[in-house]
Amino acid sequence: VENRYPEESERRDWLGKLYYRPPGGESWADVALRLRSVLAELNNLGLGQRVMLVCHDAVIMLFRYVLEGLSEKELLDLAAREAILNASLTKFVRPSGVGPWTLESFNVADHLA
Repeated sequence: VENRYPEESERRDWLGKLYYRPPGGESWADVALRLRSVLAELNNLGLGQRVMLVCHDAVIMLFRYVLEGLSEKELLDLAAREAILNASLTKFVRPSGVGPWTLESFNVADHLA
């Protein structure tokens, strides 16, 4: 990108990872907004429902951002130090069916051994 589209590289550096929207694409902030809509639907499922979402690493990170109320700095630091493993599992729970979601496990790949 730096070689072929230096102006995009500069724009990304200026806006930052969370707010940079590539041409024809979405920013992380755009995705976080869509995740809030998904969570609103999940909140209406009722007690005893389990849901499995299959998604890419950025979406996993953004679920943490939204559900844990991370700051932008905390999100970017987490993304810089944690590479999401292929086929890893991240699990959020809400045993009572209401209230905040709690991170139970993150980026677990033991099942692949």
